Amino acid sequence: MENRKPDSHKGDNGKVLIVGGSTMFHGAPLLCSLGAEFSGADLIFPYIPKEHVEAAKTHSLNFIIQTFEDPMLTSKDVKNILHFSQKVDVVVIGPGLGSDAKTQTAVKKLLANLKVPTVVDASALIYTNSYPKETLLTPHRGEFKALTGDDPTTKNVQKWAKSLGVTIACKGPEDIIANSDQLTLNKTGTPQMTVGGSGDVLSGLIGGLIAQGYDLFEAAQIGTKTLGETGELLSQRQETFRAIDIAKEIPFILND
Repeated sequence: MENRKPDSHKGDNGKVLIVGGSTMFHGAPLLCSLGAEFSGADLIFPYIPKEHVEAAKTHSLNFIIQTFEDPMLTSKDVKNILHFSQKVDVVVIGPGLGSDAKTQTAVKKLLANLKVPTVVDASALIYTNSYPKETLLTPHRGEFKALTGDDPTTKNVQKWAKSLGVTIACKGPEDIIANSDQLTLNKTGTPQMTVGGSGDVLSGLIGGLIAQGYDLFEAAQIGTKTLGETGELLSQRQETFRAIDIAKEIPFILND
């Protein structure tokens, strides 16, 4: 982790805003929030549907919860989210948002106007040329193909990173991480990590690392390696595990 100043105060070491959730998907933004919390970030702000608030409270005493106007993200929320984003170091948008047309419209408005580093995951991975100045996309291989029309090769991932002016962490058996002039692979991990929610934990972990001072490429490198090593460790102890088990193990891998 980046060195913390001895005289730092609450919030100095990372504030993360996570925009996610819909009626069908309550777990994704909470797993993402746990990934950010266990990364070591000081303050976590889940921005979620009102109906998910009680579930969020049961998973962390530290979440500072904000809520959508409707049961899903719509354009009604854009102004408030943009205003709130000025108080944080990074925004993670996408986990569990769903694919409703009203939500997609709101996502595009947010991506066109956010001014802080932004991690774009899951449902927010819709094609647009308007991204924040510092943006990290975290598609799995199928999402990359759907987003770009190209196969997720190292050449194509870096080509699209250059074209869109973003950093991309393309998830798979080997994670491909690229920006306009850097490219690396992460080969850690295990097949047990195909369990639902592991990608949400990763986006939160990466967001937490960015909030603590790492640049987008470094955060993607550290995040994918940490998540993979966490899965490897868990697979030595048990045959199966859940995404929440991965999240809770993150601090020990980061410490190592």
